[in-house]
Amino acid sequence: NKLQGRVEATWGTRQVQPAPAAHYAVERLRDDVRVEDGKTISRKVTERTLVPLPLEGSRIDVAIHLDPRRKGLLWYSTYAIEFSGQYTFRNPHDGEQAATFTMKFPAARAMYDDLRVMVDDRPVPFSTGSDAITAGARIAGGRTAVLTFGYRSQGMEDWLYRFGDEVSQVKEFSLTMKTDFKDVDFPQDSLSPTDKHETAGGWQLDWRYKHLLSGLSIGMTMPEKLQPGPLAGEIS
Repeated sequence: NKLQGRVEATWGTRQVQPAPAAHYAVERLRDDVRVEDGKTISRKVTERTLVPLPLEGSRIDVAIHLDPRRKGLLWYSTYAIEFSGQYTFRNPHDGEQAATFTMKFPAARAMYDDLRVMVDDRPVPFSTGSDAITAGARIAGGRTAVLTFGYRSQGMEDWLYRFGDEVSQVKEFSLTMKTDFKDVDFPQDSLSPTDKHETAGGWQLDWRYKHLLSGLSIGMTMPEKLQPGPLAGEIS
């Protein structure tokens, strides 16, 4: 509806945070043979291939602060979020590689404050695109690099963390989510926490896996505030 669209425009939309990815490029020359005007012409062309680097571990911390907003007579389940992820990528080859890290944003219509990008605890320059940021670092042969990606943002209704677009392998994964509300609920097709502890104002929820194969996500659905008067029945 129009009111929800206005809230989304000023506060933010549903957020889905994908896992980052890393790759390095390999270039090689190959012969390109063509026939032009009856003549056989051979040229050397450069072929560039992107080789993904394996993600060996993920350690993620999420804090969600429920902050409902009212527009007209209706309440909307808006929230503020602090996200921080540490991701270990391995260079499985003998030689040093120039790695490129890609971190997609969880929503296009959102603000991101206190954006942090580091490799091995050192800030690195990054470039911003329409839906992601990229950064680079060199990784020695057989070694790992730890990418840190963090920000503060805000959204509405749901927050999700996605391992990949399809069924994905996840190694040495941990995600700790802290809420300041008690009424927690999980989106459809999402994984339940492996551990949970009630706190003074909400919950600490943990998802921990040594080696997981799954097409599901991790997430939280924000509790809805009771709507005033007869509108409560109209929007249920």
